[in-house]
Order: sequence, then structure tokens, then C-alpha cells
Amino acid sequence: MSDLERDQRQSGAGNAFTNVSSRGRIRPRAQRWQKILRAAAHGLGAVILLAAGTVWTLRQQHPKFVKPGVLLNLPVALVTAKAPGTEAYIAPTDAKAQEEMRRVASVLLKYTRDTVLAERIATAIVVEGGKKNISPALLIGVLLTEDAKLDPKAKSSVGARGLMQVMPFHVGKWKNCASSDLFAIDANICHGVSILADMLKRSPSVDAALLRYNGCLRGTTTPNCHSYSGKVLKYAEQAATQMLNFSLSD
Repeated sequence: MSDLERDQRQSGAGNAFTNVSSRGRIRPRAQRWQKILRAAAHGLGAVILLAAGTVWTLRQQHPKFVKPGVLLNLPVALVTAKAPGTEAYIAPTDAKAQEEMRRVASVLLKYTRDTVLAERIATAIVVEGGKKNISPALLIGVLLTEDAKLDPKAKSSVGARGLMQVMPFHVGKWKNCASSDLFAIDANICHGVSILADMLKRSPSVDAALLRYNGCLRGTTTPNCHSYSGKVLKYAEQAATQMLNFSLSD
């Protein structure tokens, strides 16, 4: 395009049907190398956005970091990359239940020397967790965050009782929990799991559900309570890894 034609386009002069006036300066046609560079930049930007989205999603889901080769020999309930408490956890058959109880007990035995206690707690976790579709790893996380000493008779300064630190006003709300004795292992875990399951249904995320379980709605119940969910999930991921690495021959 000549300089005269450019001036006519910008001023609106010339043929009204072929020369449409331009409001601004007409840019010269892009060179081939410029088009290629622009396309490459757009492609790189898309890749970066996709990678960032993938990383964000994985962080939100709290994946378990395990050896890929080990996954082939594990129960389906244990192999998951989803956030604890959100995966479809199916109550195992009797044989698988026994195997899973041993895995849970192996984790608990790192915090107590009482084998009988560890096995009783493991049984309750697998049974009650199976009823409410909650991963044993998440329940272990709550258990250890509440009381890493695993004392069934534990009582907090505000009156929370037992292994999962259940408040007495929850007694009677859950028909599937036969006993009201919150110091009894089975009853306490039954109530704790029922409360957590309810919080998971009513909350937008696992983190939010854990904070509600802890009573950390406005941060006034317990000092620094907003760190509660992070502690639970850290214990849960450690437990999941230990369960995956556990050998039934041990």
C-alpha cells in the first residue's frame, strides 16, 4: 500500500465502497517469523496454565506419595490420589477387613506399645470408617491430632472425651452408636466418625470439615485452631504411606 493510499484511508477519502476510513494508524502486515513466534508464545502460555492448574489440583487433593510398583498389591480402598474422606471408600470383605486392620494397627503401634489397644482401635476405625465411607488414613490423622498418646480416658479442659475428643452433647444424636460411654473405644470412635461424616457433607472441602470438627469456626474456640486441618492431613498422609509400605509378613 502506497503512502497516498494510507493517507486516504486515514482521512476517509477515496472510494466509499472500497476504502474504509481507519481511526488509527494502520499496522504493517506481520512477517512470517513474527506469526510463528506469536503462535509459539501462545502455546507455551497454554502449557504453563495447564501445568499450574494440575499442580494446584494435586495440592488440593492431598495425594499420597508412594512407590508406583507397590500399588499393584494393595487393596483398592488404600490406593487413592483424592483427598482423604472424599474418595468412595467401600467397607471391605472379612478377609480384606482383617488385612486393613493390621495395616492400621501397624501405624498405631508407632504411638503405643499396647498391642491390644492398637488392634481394638484399628478394628473400630475400619468398621466405622467403612460405614461412613471415610478413609482410615484420615481417621488416624484425626486420632493422632487429638491425642497422640492414644489414651481412651483422655479428657480436655473443655470436657471433650476419649480418643477422638467428642463433646458430651453429641451423645444420643447418632442412632448407629449403641453406647453413650465416650470413654469406651468403640462408642467414642463411632461418635467421632459420625460427627466427621456429617461435617464432610456440610462443608465445601475436607479442610473446612476438619476445622468444623475442631470447633474452629471463628478461631476463638482453640488458640491457633486454623492449623488443625493441616496437622490432621499431615498425619493422614504419613499414615497412608506407612500403610502402603506395610508388609503383611511383618
